Amino acid sequence: MQVALQRLPKSVAKVSVTIDPSDLNSAMDKAFRSVVGKYNIPGFRRGKVPRPIFERFVGREVILQEAAQQLVENRYSQALSEAAVEPVAEPRINITKLGDGEPFEFDIEVESKPVIELPDYTDLLHEPLTIAEVTEELITEELAQVAKGQAQMVPADDQPVAKGDRITVTLKGFLEEEGENAEPFVDDDSYVIEVGAGTVVEGLEDQLIGVMVNEPKIISLTYPAEHPEVSLAGKAVRFEVTVLENKRPEVPPVDDDLAKAVGLESMQELREQVANNLKARLEQEAKNQRLQTIMGKLKERVAVEVPDTMVDRAIHNQLHELENTLARIGATTEEYLESRQMTPEALHEEFRPTATERVKEEVLLEAVARSQNLVVTDEEVIQSIKPIADMYRQSLDDMVRWFRSTGEFEAVRSNLLLSKAGDYLASTVLGAPEKGE
Repeated sequence: MQVALQRLPKSVAKVSVTIDPSDLNSAMDKAFRSVVGKYNIPGFRRGKVPRPIFERFVGREVILQEAAQQLVENRYSQALSEAAVEPVAEPRINITKLGDGEPFEFDIEVESKPVIELPDYTDLLHEPLTIAEVTEELITEELAQVAKGQAQMVPADDQPVAKGDRITVTLKGFLEEEGENAEPFVDDDSYVIEVGAGTVVEGLEDQLIGVMVNEPKIISLTYPAEHPEVSLAGKAVRFEVTVLENKRPEVPPVDDDLAKAVGLESMQELREQVANNLKARLEQEAKNQRLQTIMGKLKERVAVEVPDTMVDRAIHNQLHELENTLARIGATTEEYLESRQMTPEALHEEFRPTATERVKEEVLLEAVARSQNLVVTDEEVIQSIKPIADMYRQSLDDMVRWFRSTGEFEAVRSNLLLSKAGDYLASTVLGAPEKGE
């Protein structure tokens, strides 16, 4: 088999395959055994007719076409492998030459992952990794957050509502456009609000600050135009609210008792843990920033043409992320589109620029991984699957088998390889370049 590769625009690879006549003859022998049982020839049991008689009644062309089909199916993967083409979409097969005693020729045209030849990017690794210092101020702020996480809610009915309070209210909401006799679109006798958490429509919480328990309050505001609930988006509303109960977080002091409450022995141990966590977080933030800087410069100097199929898949992932985000607030994609007066096709195109950049970065990271001979072992993939098995209370072996059977095992490997390449760029810091370098 001979294979020739031609790169076409939009990351389409054209692989031309030529198969020797002897291989075609062998394939025809096998093809005859496949097709002979499909035809009734007078005087012979089905499947028992000699080949010369079959060819006289049915035609040699039937065997030739079947042989061609089988050869395409059997040699497709091998041809792409020899041409170093990684397909990302369904191929188009075009048979260009098929005849007795002649080489069999066919073309494969398929969108493929672009092959990136990275230039020398050593100079980018001189980019400094600037990690912020773990200061006493940051440690104090972090300890305050730990204490806040251990706060107990205590009654504060004799105090005006303040930010951070958890209040229970009666809540009725009316559309102003429906006038005095409007039916409430919300009517709740025990609605709970975390004041300052931003979980209700913007402006409602702020206007409750300073209100006392059992003090009626009328609040007027306008829903945002992009609100996912179409019937409320951009509408002026009136809320009738009465605070029934007010509870306030009682934050414990930062001391040994706090340390013991979070499972540690002493305040000193808690302080060390907080300092170590801060150090790790600030280091990761610095690496992320450095990676963004390096990737930005790499994209400027390497032209990457990515196939539409890969971009469409990235858009699909973004839409899935949007669906999950909307679901957490009780909304749907359809409601979101209606509130923005947008079609699914328009949203798809709105995501395209971001998706294109994401795919470019993935392709570049894969090229970096190749340039540094980075690999991900089966054991590394299995270890990354283990937390999922634990979460679903499944045996690791069963979960790994499922990942392999669905193709997700290799998808995890690919993601881990991208992470390794990203970590290499983020963490590898070369010394200052020599003059003229």
